[in-house]
Amino acid sequence: MILQLKQLALTNVNDAAGRWQFEGGQVLENAVHVANFASIKRVTFKGTDQDGQNTASVTTTLFFLGVNNPPHNITLEGAHDFSSGNQTGSVSAASAPYAANIGHQYTLAGATNILTIV
Repeated sequence: MILQLKQLALTNVNDAAGRWQFEGGQVLENAVHVANFASIKRVTFKGTDQDGQNTASVTTTLFFLGVNNPPHNITLEGAHDFSSGNQTGSVSAASAPYAANIGHQYTLAGATNILTIV
């Protein structure tokens, strides 16, 4: 599965332990809007920002368009690198039509926002 994420919102929220980053937007497949996404990144001071790492834990859920309420979905969990924008991880949950993807690896190329689930 190859998709492109189109960011429409990005908000940082700082707290005593680190920073939350909330991102939302559209998911495109062959330039067609097929889903929306919500992403939450967590920077934890002295946990994700030391030893040369500029990273965050990340959870992203894709909400597929259609008549289903709630929508069919895929949830990704992994690590985000702020220097490159790249991500890596795996599919942690999915609704029935996408359940076969659970456990599959994913990458997100920061330069293009291309999401690949293999």
